[in-house]
Amino acid sequence: MAPSNDRPLETSLDAESLDSASIRPPPDDLFRAVANTKRRQLLALLATQETIALDDLTDVLVGMATTTDGPAGPDEWAQVKIELVHAHLPLLTEAGLVEYDEDSGEVRLRSLPDAVYELFEFADEYERAVENRQ
Repeated sequence: MAPSNDRPLETSLDAESLDSASIRPPPDDLFRAVANTKRRQLLALLATQETIALDDLTDVLVGMATTTDGPAGPDEWAQVKIELVHAHLPLLTEAGLVEYDEDSGEVRLRSLPDAVYELFEFADEYERAVENRQ
């Protein structure tokens, strides 16, 4: 279905941009990765720094979360860390988007095509725009 304003989609995606990176995640894996808010936040954070420790990543994600009673507490922190270790990081690792060293707790974004970073950016911008309309 075409957008109502018939504006063409602008993207820098081409075969050359895909060849410039060693990792080319399959489309289903890539879209599954950005289908979750915590994973989008994680990917956006990793795009700004080379590596991050699992506990620091948990701190940042918990800091972004709020509960109906106010800021997240220790129970929420533990829950976010469990979700990262058992759900989000395995999915992102399997998709080839991140590397996670269980021994050191270091998480790193892998080298990806520019179009993948553009998708991360678009997903973040879209989410903020939707939140601002509510």
